[in-house]
Amino acid sequence: MSEKIEIILVDIGNTRTKSAEVRGGHIAQARSWDNFNQLNNAYHNDVPFIICSTGFELIKRSNTLVLSHETSIPITLDYETPETLGADRIAAAVGAHVLFPNTNSLIVDLGTCMTIDFIIAGKKFIGGTISPGLTMRMKSMSHFTANLPDISSQWEKIDYNILGKSTRKCLHSGSFGGIMNEIEGTVAKLKKDFTSINVILSGGDAHHFEYKLKAYTFVGPKIVFTGLYQIWKHQFKH
Repeated sequence: MSEKIEIILVDIGNTRTKSAEVRGGHIAQARSWDNFNQLNNAYHNDVPFIICSTGFELIKRSNTLVLSHETSIPITLDYETPETLGADRIAAAVGAHVLFPNTNSLIVDLGTCMTIDFIIAGKKFIGGTISPGLTMRMKSMSHFTANLPDISSQWEKIDYNILGKSTRKCLHSGSFGGIMNEIEGTVAKLKKDFTSINVILSGGDAHHFEYKLKAYTFVGPKIVFTGLYQIWKHQFKH
């Protein structure tokens, strides 16, 4: 007989809703859903949820904690506008604290947007960056110009070079290579003040960059779930 579900971890992003069950302290493999209602209907109301959301869906459910900047968490947020800080970024920062305690961690979330966040010694979130993600970069150049093509559905078949020799290759180089340069440039600048930095890749596009970047620790999408679970447990310590 399987163990009772302790908590359902929910990550509602810009393009996907993902969840993971926790049984006996173990976070199961993530599942994807078309929307929150589909997920909600799969479980009885007595099963607790903790949710981080981009804010596109209205959450109406009992026995649920919706993560915000006001939720008690085990790290400090050194951020001027915490009310605007995405719940997914908060959860990922806590996940980095759990997975790599007492370590300076740079979290690179490669999703619809790319966020880069820095946590000092695993305990203090001190800020980050937000820029267009891979697909957004490719689509926006086509959308806002008259003649540039949209390569977002075919870029993996285009040969990558630092300097492209066709318009499609230039778009590929600018989008894909731009993200790599942005990450590596951020790491290089931070290393002037912090000699040891643990780089963490997560998000739906992380696998495209896993073997391309010089330094990384690839932990996949569980960093957000790990953070959510730790935040859930933290509520019972107060």
